[in-house]
Amino acid sequence: MTSLDGGPLYKGVQRALMEQLASGELKPGQLIPSERQLALEFNVSIGTLRKAIDELVENRILIRQQGKGTFVSSHDRERLLFYFFHIVPQKGAKSYPLVESVFFHKSVADDEVSARLKIAIGTPTFHIRNMLSLVGVPVAVDDITLDQARFEKLSAAQFKARPNTIYNLYQDAFGITVVRTDERLRAEGASEDHAKLLKVKLGSPVLTIRRTAFDMRKEPVELRISTVNTTAHEYFAELL
Repeated sequence: MTSLDGGPLYKGVQRALMEQLASGELKPGQLIPSERQLALEFNVSIGTLRKAIDELVENRILIRQQGKGTFVSSHDRERLLFYFFHIVPQKGAKSYPLVESVFFHKSVADDEVSARLKIAIGTPTFHIRNMLSLVGVPVAVDDITLDQARFEKLSAAQFKARPNTIYNLYQDAFGITVVRTDERLRAEGASEDHAKLLKVKLGSPVLTIRRTAFDMRKEPVELRISTVNTTAHEYFAELL
């Protein structure tokens, strides 16, 4: 059975659920209606509805809890560690990084930011720099760029005082939920600023990760450029 646009019917159900999530009708941490209720709402079989939900669970947009039901995923430290943070020691287990603020500046979109965030060159943006350490060792510098229009009331104080992860701040304070990211990796030489923060020599080999984060409507939310010292650490991603 197919939807009106020729795609599988369960994909149409997925789109409808994603729109409810994006609009705030279903909120982070909320228990979604039962499969029977949703099947009646969308006028589909339980099997079709379950297939739609299964994929959303697989993509960690929804979370099943045995004996309790299915909930809307919310960003927290565990989700960040196991889904969005990929730097690990060459020997040892993955751990949560210590994140320290370096600066929070107003800026404007350059060519790269314009292309990645789909905004015009010169659009007002925020440029935020954080340093990440593991077991007291500086490992990465994150340069985050946001469109000021989407984060209009964001301040340096609010960003620094966030009680949870950065993506949790986007979700709770601005209603913007990051559901997926695209990453491009390349080897580069450390700039003067990054070399000082990472305590390496100017021009030392570093791994640069360019990540674009997307929301539930597949719109770009954030450009994050991570500069990583791989002397004792490496990039690790588990593909499920």
